[in-house]
Amino acid sequence: MASIFALFGALIARAQAPQSAPAPPIIRSIDVQYTGAQAVSKERILAQMRTKVGQPYSSQVVEQDVAALYKTGAIRNVRIFAQPEGDGVKVIVAVQIRAILREIEITGAERIKPKRLRKEIKLPLNRAIDEQQLEEARQKIIDVYQGQGFTDVSVQFRIDPIDEKRGTARVVFTINEGVRGAVKQVRFEGNAHFSEKVLRKQMKTRGRSPIYFVDKTGRLDEVQLEQDMDKLREFYQDHGYIDVEIKTPRRERTEKGPMIITIPIVEGPQYHVQKLTISGHQNTTEDRIRKLLKMKEGSVYSPKQLRDDAKAVADAYGSGGYVDLVVLPEGAPAGPALIDVHYKIEEGARSFVNRIDIEGNTRTKDKVIRREVLVAPGDVFNTVRVDLTKKRLDNLGYFAKVETYPEETDIPGRKDLTILVQEKRTGSLSFGGGFSTVDKLVGFAELTQGNFDLFNWPSFTGGGQKFRLRIQYGTQRKDLVMTLTEPFFLDRRLALTGQLFYTEANYLSNEYN
Repeated sequence: MASIFALFGALIARAQAPQSAPAPPIIRSIDVQYTGAQAVSKERILAQMRTKVGQPYSSQVVEQDVAALYKTGAIRNVRIFAQPEGDGVKVIVAVQIRAILREIEITGAERIKPKRLRKEIKLPLNRAIDEQQLEEARQKIIDVYQGQGFTDVSVQFRIDPIDEKRGTARVVFTINEGVRGAVKQVRFEGNAHFSEKVLRKQMKTRGRSPIYFVDKTGRLDEVQLEQDMDKLREFYQDHGYIDVEIKTPRRERTEKGPMIITIPIVEGPQYHVQKLTISGHQNTTEDRIRKLLKMKEGSVYSPKQLRDDAKAVADAYGSGGYVDLVVLPEGAPAGPALIDVHYKIEEGARSFVNRIDIEGNTRTKDKVIRREVLVAPGDVFNTVRVDLTKKRLDNLGYFAKVETYPEETDIPGRKDLTILVQEKRTGSLSFGGGFSTVDKLVGFAELTQGNFDLFNWPSFTGGGQKFRLRIQYGTQRKDLVMTLTEPFFLDRRLALTGQLFYTEANYLSNEYN
């Protein structure tokens, strides 16, 4: 009887035990399938992959293999998937190979020699064709023509196969040069309230100047011209002309070829603020908020000033720790050329700094960053000082990107300040040589490091110090200069600079005084 109960208990335990997840299938074979040319061998493709025969199939490894194949630059499209095969799976690698560039053909180039254009576009032969590089080459040809005054030039390209089996192709650039003649002048019609000089300053498209080869004026870029139209519209609206119309520019050529662009403008009425109201404020008075606003009742209505005033209100609240504040400015029509402005404020709760976390600094020491932070744990979470902290960190020159943001905590009224940085290279090495009648032949090498650390061997980086070493060696003189600056000596805002130098000069003269 005891043995029966024991067996029954074992069966129950086995029934209740959790079933383990099935093991991933084993890869039995890998097949590479080509769409189009087979310019890249199967062996080269498999060499880039971590997926191997005999290993368990892993979707994560397959994703890494796809990324590795794209990284080679030779693959246009790739898909990797598994099919059942026996007691395992068969992995299919479906690839489409980029064509290899063998020839570059330029048609339609009459005023500028194709040989010069080939040098300008710098497309390497016998490499996989990259559409982005072709687009950059097309734009380079346009730039060359516009630099010579061909403002109407258009360039297209196509890829023609040479040998589909081997996957080789030629790229053909087709050029329509158009009429030669740079932009001579930009004119305006209908601008009653702003002079042409003021409006031209809002645009990058300008008439050709005497130093056009330096400032690149006189060129016509359709995309830039469209952006200039948007800038003009924004300029007028920021000065109260909300209904302004910037019409399609007219292009006219003079007898000798130069182009004159005329931009018709319908300005419309200038809008003013009729009524200004504020709601949602609980911890301050309306009068204090109104003092922050530059756009008042009777003022010219400006969308830009509306945003600036909302920012001023947010900064005033933010300096008092209202991190979650929301300011919603609204403008509503109130009659002919009149707008009512309303600021809706959602204050939120006041916050204090709980902790300051720094992330992303793999080389730079925490203390180098913390000494630039203008708030401390326990302080009011002053968003203005946090923004100023971000600017100070940007100005150090150590980071490619700096982000600051608050994070919630379990403590009511407390938030953590997280500072996320992305470091960049802070050192440089330069060298060169020359000849002069005094020093004769001379060469130099200079090493600088803007984020140096004298005591951090072997990298010597991360301490926020400034280091410079310059060696100059010539037939007549030898110079060595080494400079080290500690900007926070004794952890105070006190800079200490030390310099070691050596100079040797040999000059012979037959004249004596």
